[in-house]
Amino acid sequence: MDVLLERQVSGLCSVSQTYPIPTLLTTAEHLQARDFSELVTEVRQLQRRRVTIVSLRRQRAMRIGLQKLKTVLDDAGIRVCALGYSGGFTGALKLSYDDAVRDTRRALVTAAELGARCLIVAPGSRGLHTYNHADQVVRDGLCDCLDDALRLRIDMLLPLNTVFGNRSDVFRLRDCSGLDWVESFGSHRIHPMMVLRGATPWQRLPDCWKRCLRNGGMLRISPRCRKTLGGHNLISEMLSHLTNVAVPVS
Repeated sequence: MDVLLERQVSGLCSVSQTYPIPTLLTTAEHLQARDFSELVTEVRQLQRRRVTIVSLRRQRAMRIGLQKLKTVLDDAGIRVCALGYSGGFTGALKLSYDDAVRDTRRALVTAAELGARCLIVAPGSRGLHTYNHADQVVRDGLCDCLDDALRLRIDMLLPLNTVFGNRSDVFRLRDCSGLDWVESFGSHRIHPMMVLRGATPWQRLPDCWKRCLRNGGMLRISPRCRKTLGGHNLISEMLSHLTNVAVPVS
């Protein structure tokens, strides 16, 4: 399950309004279908559960076919939140720098074609680089893709911990927090992503999870972690720690 905040901007809102723009705590389920027939079956199940937002892997989207996928989701009233994955600028994911940049640009186009809100961009681990050089390589890679993200209006999410589980996808920071590092990019199209997995009790959630959401980032909560954090009560628990935030009404 992915969790993020969405600001609901109405056409009736004036620039000079003094009241806060409503913010919703939005969740997205992970689409598991691997082919068209599985997609149709899964979408029917999602409709019965009143799920309206999903996240999915780019490889699955390409295997199903972008047009077929978008048509089925659109007909069901389901939109895409996050598309994964791209990146690997440091070479740790077996791509050269140039190939990683080209792949991320293609992924941004795919995300736009699906109407996704964001693309997960794994920067890659330090590998054989010095720390400073690896940091600069990641910054250069994001900078080379930023114009595309701005033009297509797709956010790039940087995982602060591993999404693949093998530690080759995440850049380990030395002198600052992950959220400070992401903020240092200074772009409204680059945001953090935190992955919560394993049997993690609520009291051990990272203290910075609220800051991650408030900064436009996303939490990815594994099924096991979600269960240990309270299952279906997790969203209610998170709401109790946030102010001026509501949940969408189905």
